[in-house]
Amino acid sequence: MSEKKVDVEVSKEDIDKAMGNPQKQAQLTEMEQINLMMKGVKHKIIVCSGKGGVGKTTVAVNLAIALAAKGLSVGILDVDITGPNVPKMLNLEDERPTVIPGTNTFTPVHGPMLSSGGPIQVMSMAFLLETPDTPVIWRGPLKMKAIRQFIAEGNWGLLDYLILDLPPGTSDETLDAMQLVGDNSGVVIVTTPQEVATMDARKTINMSKAMKRKVVGIIENMSGLTVKCPKCEEEIKIDLFGSGGGEKAANELNVPFLGKVPIEHKIMQQGDKGVPFLISNPDSVSAEAFDDIVKKIRADME
Repeated sequence: MSEKKVDVEVSKEDIDKAMGNPQKQAQLTEMEQINLMMKGVKHKIIVCSGKGGVGKTTVAVNLAIALAAKGLSVGILDVDITGPNVPKMLNLEDERPTVIPGTNTFTPVHGPMLSSGGPIQVMSMAFLLETPDTPVIWRGPLKMKAIRQFIAEGNWGLLDYLILDLPPGTSDETLDAMQLVGDNSGVVIVTTPQEVATMDARKTINMSKAMKRKVVGIIENMSGLTVKCPKCEEEIKIDLFGSGGGEKAANELNVPFLGKVPIEHKIMQQGDKGVPFLISNPDSVSAEAFDDIVKKIRADME
């Protein structure tokens, strides 16, 4: 597929001039820099959840992979400052962003290149830590400052999509990210089928509505375990964590239900190796389900 043009309010030259010129950059406030970068992004997708452990980062990473594979220019910003896992899932742990000489700006890390849309651009707190085991022991104001710097000082260029992988909950980082992205943004909520997860997902939906951010829909992740029968090779689905909780919450809160993604053992193994399942297992049940989900997201956003 040929590269799709991004219909935005600024040109790449405008961004390059501002980010590569210390005098020009010094004239801009942080919010002006953020607004400049956001004007270069056609669509922003905020991936969030009410609680941790629901596979939110897996969804965010594979969403970026799916969009880039369609020839779209994509960036992914890891907003989870204290638990940054995006680089691990893309096998980018040893990479570092490139500082633009003479400025306080940087070029994000280049991740997988899947099509004519170019490489996925990635920024994460993990790139700045001494070791993967180094903890980030920060209070809210410091975390919010880092998020603002990642957006304001990163030369993201022109993007069709910027995916923001948020930490769980409805606290500082989520609030700040929803405020910063501006227009042309949508929220995708990830949950598992259990009631304790969907209960927290409901809070995230209500927060999104209160912030006047469009809820693109709910994804029910880990919806059943898919295994092959050792005798007949037939695929069997086991409702390990139940099924249908995400769809029920979507119906009750009047938001779209995007689909269910099952658990598959081979996909979990590849994820630990830093290979997203859309690359390692493109013909899997999960990949097929995710393909349908991405079509719904694009139909809503575009």
